[in-house]
Amino acid sequence: MENKNRFMRNAAVMFAAMIISKGLGAVLKIPLGNILGGEGMGYFTTAYSIFTPVLSFACAGIPTILTRSVAELSATKDYARIAQMRRCSLLLAAVLGIAGTLLIWLAAIPFVMFIANSPESLPGVLIIAPATLFCSVTAVYRGYYEGLSDALPTALSQIIESVVKAALGIGLSYFVYYNGVRLFGSLQAALPYSAAAAILGVTISELCGTVFMLIRSRGKAGRLPKGTVIAERTEIFGMCRDIFMKALPVSLGAATSNLLSLADMLTISNCIDLSTYIFPGYWEDNAVLAAVIESCTGVGNFMYGCYAGMIMSVYMLAAAVPAVVGRCALPRLAYAAGTGERSAVSREIKLLIKGTSVVTLPVTVLMAVLSEPILNILYPVRATEAAVSAPALSVLSAGGITAGLLGSVFIVFHAFGDFGYPIRITLIGGALKLMFNVIFVTLPFMNISGAAVSGVLSNAICLVCAVREIKSRFGLSTGIVRYSLPALFGAAGCGIGTYLFFRGLKSYAGTIGAMLLSAVLGAAMYALILFISDSEDCTEVIRLLRHKRA
Repeated sequence: MENKNRFMRNAAVMFAAMIISKGLGAVLKIPLGNILGGEGMGYFTTAYSIFTPVLSFACAGIPTILTRSVAELSATKDYARIAQMRRCSLLLAAVLGIAGTLLIWLAAIPFVMFIANSPESLPGVLIIAPATLFCSVTAVYRGYYEGLSDALPTALSQIIESVVKAALGIGLSYFVYYNGVRLFGSLQAALPYSAAAAILGVTISELCGTVFMLIRSRGKAGRLPKGTVIAERTEIFGMCRDIFMKALPVSLGAATSNLLSLADMLTISNCIDLSTYIFPGYWEDNAVLAAVIESCTGVGNFMYGCYAGMIMSVYMLAAAVPAVVGRCALPRLAYAAGTGERSAVSREIKLLIKGTSVVTLPVTVLMAVLSEPILNILYPVRATEAAVSAPALSVLSAGGITAGLLGSVFIVFHAFGDFGYPIRITLIGGALKLMFNVIFVTLPFMNISGAAVSGVLSNAICLVCAVREIKSRFGLSTGIVRYSLPALFGAAGCGIGTYLFFRGLKSYAGTIGAMLLSAVLGAAMYALILFISDSEDCTEVIRLLRHKRA
């Protein structure tokens, strides 16, 4: 009973922290888009594109291994071993963090000059590098406390980071941009430094999170019982090596998952510039694209900023939804896989696919139908960016179910202890995304919508391959089409209803009122269709999300 209450308390704390941090993340990105526009967001996201893979490698593996080990050792009250694990993990995190920081600094100039083709992004790249060290150390402390079934330090550090990031990021960027004429001679010249100022807020926020964890670890909550023996130096070396080797596959998998954004950075800006060179007439004759050319100095960087900095900021709010289903389903599926009962495994896979479809489709369909009013409301002073971004957001959202289902299929592999195949298929997806971007983004009538098409198409191909692999290796059927059909029917009704409601209500309720009312009515239609066609399994999906077994 105590373990159950602790689990529910930790789940509630982590859920609340996720809501707050995601909300504050949006608070940073959306006002920042209004300040910097597409061109400034291009500089901002370029800095992130080199930082994220390095950060993922440094922060993903070691905390995961530490959490699992501390949880096992705390059950046997082996506090000496726990202290040794924490010490070794912090040492490894510091080494990886420093190495990651140095790597970004050394690669900064060739990266912005020859790979990103964005020399103006250099200040941001240099400033964000130290955040690798801070994040890696903080992640170890979070993993340690989570292993002790204490989610509060993680939640508090996330909230502190999010508050500081939003406040400083927006404040510093706003100050630099609106003093740009005095500081740099023009607003245009101030854009790279305004983006770098926002990134400085990010780096300082990560430092604040680290300082909080260091202070907490010195207090009563971070102390282990008296008499805990610290290991000899030779034993620490061996333990560090053991932790690193166990963490390496997880770290590689996390770094690999960021290849899609890296593919966008490598191709979108360059392909857009190529498109303006090959098809100048189309760009000049199209009113929206002509406005882009007039409003910035680098068209490719502007369009990349719209896609990676503005579209993805909105889309990722919806993309986080299927991850909730996966986290709830993994323990149940892993338990079923451990029993070896095929019927139990098949039933959990069915719930996983249904759950992913049920919660993902209404969100992505609503976002696809209402993309234009959503962007106009979020970016009221950036009409050009909103007009360019709306078609791409619609395409990306309409195909968002492929990304959600692919993540759920990866959960099946994880439940069976296979972390290698998802890494390989993600690498294939990154290569496909790179190839499709070159083809589609260069076409002027598609431009950044081509990147959205590439993402959906590469996810769909990877999904088909992964499903076939599950069938051939485990002899299991995921039944993706069959189990998703009720939700697909509901999503079709939701999309059509939302579109008609919005058009009918816009002249009476205004854009914001019509958007909210049509979204509510569309969601109601979705729920009605879904429960009429599949009420029994929908009830079971609700149980899944509440962590209850049937």
